[in-house]
Amino acid sequence: MPSNKHASFRYRILNECFSNRGHRKWSLDDLIETVSQCLQEDFGINLTVSKRTIQGDINVMRSAKPRGFSAPIKCQMGFYFYKDPDYTIEKNALGQEEQDLLREAVSLLRQLPGLPQLPALEMLLKRVNNNSPVNVISQAWIKFETNPAVHGLEWLGTIYKAIAEQQVILLEYHPFTADPMEILLHPYLLKEWHNRWYIFGRNDQDKLWNLALDRIEHISIQEMEEFKSNDLFDPETWFDDIVGVSKQEGASVIEILFETSYLSSRYLETRPIHPSQQLIHQENGIYRFSLKVILNHEVVNELLRFGNEIKVIGPAEVVEILQVRSGRS
Repeated sequence: MPSNKHASFRYRILNECFSNRGHRKWSLDDLIETVSQCLQEDFGINLTVSKRTIQGDINVMRSAKPRGFSAPIKCQMGFYFYKDPDYTIEKNALGQEEQDLLREAVSLLRQLPGLPQLPALEMLLKRVNNNSPVNVISQAWIKFETNPAVHGLEWLGTIYKAIAEQQVILLEYHPFTADPMEILLHPYLLKEWHNRWYIFGRNDQDKLWNLALDRIEHISIQEMEEFKSNDLFDPETWFDDIVGVSKQEGASVIEILFETSYLSSRYLETRPIHPSQQLIHQENGIYRFSLKVILNHEVVNELLRFGNEIKVIGPAEVVEILQVRSGRS
């Protein structure tokens, strides 16, 4: 098909006109006026297409692939329309490579339960390739670390939809160490950490909160509440200086130093605790690393996970916390 950007644009406008048969009829003059107006609005140029150009576009659209679209354009009494009212040039726009990519995307998204787009994507895939059922050709070649028994996964779809549609939600939330409460939240982000999902959003005091989905007991959409856009944090950078999902307001980055053996050092170099991790010294089989992060319970848990394989040597605050948590104080 022609690569001229104005030609491709004109085909889409003509397609919309012909697909709109039930609302009005389209003469050549009508098509010229509509296409010219859309070109001016979208490209910001004073461009008027000619009668010959529109006639040429119609001939291309009628042409067989790959030159055209095999579009069933009819003309009666000087008015143009699609003979098949359900036809659109967009219907078969996906080539084989695009269909394969769509199948792979669907197979990956299937591993995240409750996403509202998944049924629509599967239906789209069936429409573009009716001869190949999705459940036969979408075998997953990548498996995420998912646990269907984890509580809270049932809220993923509801929260995702609320974020996408900018809707305020009311949560019935039950913390581990407090009574149940109601929380009004403007949701901004879903984040997974160690097979557990969290929602980040603005509470009614205009503070950034993150809440675990497995502590949510009910969610309702608050249609009458005006949604406040996210001006509290940048999801692209907010996690740069932390391990996990929690960050104390006003906290500063500290440097954590720890030592380990050769074998553990090889593991840590291939799977660092945090992107800031660096090997800063090695001598006599002892490997010293540094982390530059904000102190939170997630980084403490990560250090404790290694048990006796690593020895934290500073700062004193972190050493003391680890001793208390491990029962060595």
